[in-house]
Amino acid sequence: MKYLKQFNQRLRDMREKRRLSQQDIAAFCLVDPSVVETWESEILDARCYPSLANLLDLCFKTGSALESFVDMPEAPIEKQLALPGLNLGEENDLAESLVELGEQIEKLIPANDELELLKRYRKSDDQTKELILQLIAS
Repeated sequence: MKYLKQFNQRLRDMREKRRLSQQDIAAFCLVDPSVVETWESEILDARCYPSLANLLDLCFKTGSALESFVDMPEAPIEKQLALPGLNLGEENDLAESLVELGEQIEKLIPANDELELLKRYRKSDDQTKELILQLIAS
């Protein structure tokens, strides 16, 4: 429940701000009002957390963003792996970027003779593999 540590307070704040009762929240999530009471419990040992389905129902039926209920990481999320040709900026066209990415991928696909060498290497015994590696290293 790493991302729901402050859920109880956030739920209570949202509910009070919108003048909703625990019964209203229970109806939104199709749970008993006592369940909502445990979601909002101040006592950590008595507190429980909503299922993902309950959390999504709560968001959809109250028009709240998921981020308003969950604890988001303080540190920025690491950027996605940069792919050649997909350095999208305002000046780059997606079609151009995809063409460049395709060209970069084509460079990585082995040629037929390279594929044949790989097939033969895989079929070789250990001694032959060792000899091939020695030849390549020279």
